Amino acid sequence: MMIRVIVAALIVFCALPCPAQQDKAGLPIKNISNAGLKELVDVALQNNPSVASRKALVAATAARVGMAKAMTRPQVSTSTFGTLNNMPMVFPGPDAVEPRNFSLTADKPRLDQNVMAMFPVYTGGSLSGRINSAQSLKDAASCDAVTVELDTALAVKNAYYQTLLVQKYVDAYQKRVDEATERARIAESAYAEGRIARYDLLRNQTDLAEARQQLNNSQRDVEMALIDLKNMMGISQSSQLTVTQELAAPAAPPSLDELQATAIKQRPEIQAARARARSAQSNIAVAKSAYKPQVYGTAMADLSVMKGDSVNGATDTGYLVGIAAALPIFDGGLRKSSVDEANAMLLQMQADERDALLAVSKEVAASYTQFTAASKNADLAQPAIAQSEEDYRVIRMRYEAGKATNVEVLDSLAALTRARTMYAEALYQQNVAREQITRAIGER
Repeated sequence: MMIRVIVAALIVFCALPCPAQQDKAGLPIKNISNAGLKELVDVALQNNPSVASRKALVAATAARVGMAKAMTRPQVSTSTFGTLNNMPMVFPGPDAVEPRNFSLTADKPRLDQNVMAMFPVYTGGSLSGRINSAQSLKDAASCDAVTVELDTALAVKNAYYQTLLVQKYVDAYQKRVDEATERARIAESAYAEGRIARYDLLRNQTDLAEARQQLNNSQRDVEMALIDLKNMMGISQSSQLTVTQELAAPAAPPSLDELQATAIKQRPEIQAARARARSAQSNIAVAKSAYKPQVYGTAMADLSVMKGDSVNGATDTGYLVGIAAALPIFDGGLRKSSVDEANAMLLQMQADERDALLAVSKEVAASYTQFTAASKNADLAQPAIAQSEEDYRVIRMRYEAGKATNVEVLDSLAALTRARTMYAEALYQQNVAREQITRAIGER
């Protein structure tokens, strides 16, 4: 029985979520082996501080919607007044409490308890306009948050493909180091036997040293790329990431017209601009509501104890129910100026919307052009590897037959390495351009 209890407890303990690891600075530590692109993006969206900041701003704008809606509901407050005065006065309650109460005091010590309720009957569209404006700003903030998520995802993708690229450089330079090492070994043996000049030996040794330097630099670049990747993901540099995927040609995108239509429909920047235009339109209604009467209903209950001529004093209770309506008659042009300002802000927001449409259209076209060029470069670079391999093989055979110089062999080997790195660079540019298209149409 005891064993069963212990086993059950262990199962429950193992099922509990493990606390997230953090470094000394409080940054999350994520150890990911054979990391895939989607997994890295998901981690970034959970930990990137820019994304978290935007989500907090969305929550703040949602709270402002709640504040605007609260003004359409009854407001109830209670006030306690204790006064000591020698003439009648109006005593105000704290201005931080709504509805605010004012007490008319007599010329005698007085203790008063009041409960007051106020609710809007008619505001000329002011409150509904404020709600609509706040809701539109919340929608805009949500779109802005999506924009930051898309930018973060693209940054992670770029860092990811940069890592794959420099890893391909490592592979290319490692092959050159291996080949240069073998050539240096053969040259040392040939020099010892007197079959080649010391110049050829030194040239092979120099080529090997250069190849090792290139390999060291590319290995450094891998570490730097991983540092950038961790930073974009918002995780600690103590995290362990291994990226083992290979660079490959991405799938071709749809036509440019289809991409443009998708971008106009999905891009959060356009949706945010439209939401801000809606907010500005609602602010016009708020400004115009000042030309209409403001009507509020009020209810009040009061208990007052005032020291009188008798020993025990006088106690009064009462209530009040009423309607208050107000309309400004002359305000020196204040209302007109408010309406003019709201109309001008609407024009600005509409112009910003058109600007967003133009920017998105340009971005889609530019990224599509970049992808097309990168794809052509990749198609041209791929056969160059096979050609360079064959050139190196032939020149090496000619050298072994005494019909080519050592310099020709080393130049051919360098050309082969360049062909490999150029193809990797072309694939990298192709993948980056494809991800830019994805970002341009509002997807991640």
